[in-house]
Amino acid sequence: MFFLSFLKRYRKQVLFHTLSCLAIGALLAVGYSAYQYKQMTNNWYSPLEGSGKGTAKQAGASLPPRDLLTGTEPLKPFVVLMLGVDSRDGEKARSDTMMLAAVHPAKQSAYLISIPRDSYMELPGKGFDKVNHAMAFGGPKLVKESLEQFLDIKIDRYVSVDFDGFRQIIDELGGVQINVKKRMKYSDPTDGTYIDLLPGMQTLSGKQTLDYARYRKSDLGKEDSDYQRISRQQEILKALANKGASAQTYSKVFSLMEILGQHVKTDLTDLEIASLLLSYGDPTPNAIKTDTLVGQDERIWRNGVLGWFHLVPSTERERVQKQILKSLTP
Repeated sequence: MFFLSFLKRYRKQVLFHTLSCLAIGALLAVGYSAYQYKQMTNNWYSPLEGSGKGTAKQAGASLPPRDLLTGTEPLKPFVVLMLGVDSRDGEKARSDTMMLAAVHPAKQSAYLISIPRDSYMELPGKGFDKVNHAMAFGGPKLVKESLEQFLDIKIDRYVSVDFDGFRQIIDELGGVQINVKKRMKYSDPTDGTYIDLLPGMQTLSGKQTLDYARYRKSDLGKEDSDYQRISRQQEILKALANKGASAQTYSKVFSLMEILGQHVKTDLTDLEIASLLLSYGDPTPNAIKTDTLVGQDERIWRNGVLGWFHLVPSTERERVQKQILKSLTP
């Protein structure tokens, strides 16, 4: 009775203090989120010094972000280089996965083109070689300059994530659903590779997902082509995109921020990233198209050694260039 009488007498004060506590809690949560986001973007922000500007003139050089409080204008369309980097201890980083994305925030679209890692091209200052070697020779800057020259386009930004970060992100999300098409088994004790996947629809862990993305050589018989490997990588990206839109992802935003801050490098600014999150977080379905730079494997002499390289004809380069520029059209 006393408690009810107290509530009736002081209900306005109780309501005021309750709402005040809720408001303060919300502000603290928002403040902590902003702090975590700023820390993450500070950790991964790594601009490329003295990077070349490419040869094509069609793509815009700047990405002015929308006014996050009052504006509705998204970023200008741009091209970003995406790298999956194998950076094991004692080794120079190698770009095991390379993609270009023509991103159009206003349309909520992206055109993803996978670059076979054995593609033969000129690496500025290093001569002709596999594009996969550019990362070890000169980091993301040399990969960017090589692809700009090869495809005659301008690449505005880059993003790289190392394998350990990729594994941790998948595990934090609870794995991804993948339909493994066949038995995949391969081991190489010299570099610590042990792949053993059974066929069927299943939830793959971080390690298993990375194994699925990297699998090409086989202990069981016929080996896969790089095109099949690229197709699996694109499949994983789509599965991750679906996973990223789930409520489970939002509940793990702080732990994901911590992982990303430690394992991602990019020259996208914090405002640019925030603007992209607003654009692609819209309820309207995002339009993602995947493609692959196609050529043929041939053996050619280089530095006195007969090796296998992926040769891409000029007609294919022109096709991809047109697709990228078309995807950037306002």
